[in-house]
Amino acid sequence: MMPTFNPSHFLSYCQSLYEADSTYDSEQSNRLDRHRHVEPDAAQFLANIATIRQPKKVLEIGTSTGFSTLWLAYGLRHQAECDFISLDIDKNRSEAAHQHLQNTGLSASVRLIVQDALIFLNDNTDVFDLVFLDAERQYYFDYIEGLYKALDVGSVLIVDNVISHRDEVSEFLAAFINNRRYLCHTLDIGAGLFMAVRQEP
Repeated sequence: MMPTFNPSHFLSYCQSLYEADSTYDSEQSNRLDRHRHVEPDAAQFLANIATIRQPKKVLEIGTSTGFSTLWLAYGLRHQAECDFISLDIDKNRSEAAHQHLQNTGLSASVRLIVQDALIFLNDNTDVFDLVFLDAERQYYFDYIEGLYKALDVGSVLIVDNVISHRDEVSEFLAAFINNRRYLCHTLDIGAGLFMAVRQEP
């Protein structure tokens, strides 16, 4: 029997998950083997944005094992209707995320898709109210046109690691900063969050 959602259980579960995965990551010499979750304050910020924005369609690019996915689902939990898609190219990590969502009673609120993000964005015809990007940074520039299509007036794009890895994402961020359709801010939260809000069609 799947557990029902309990806020106290959720908070303690997320704390334990973050601590366990931080320990795991510290033992991995290969960066690609690490789970590389968002920092807890960044995850909580995502939950706050989801609660305030009340998006009907949400896209997360980079599920990993689901820490940010849990917090986005937490922020969306009071909405009667929301289509939340989380993408990852790694099946094993997506399955781990599914288990964490089940353990916290949130699995019904997320569609986990195992697919390359570029393929998804190129094929996508939907508009998302909220997009969170936390994947392999060397591919971000390839996502720009797909993200433009996926965002409309009022849509919010949030990108992680923009302070900790500023040089790796600067060209990608410039595509939004220099586009007059977007108002952009860099927030000193976690490893640095970039937020672009589309203002014009």
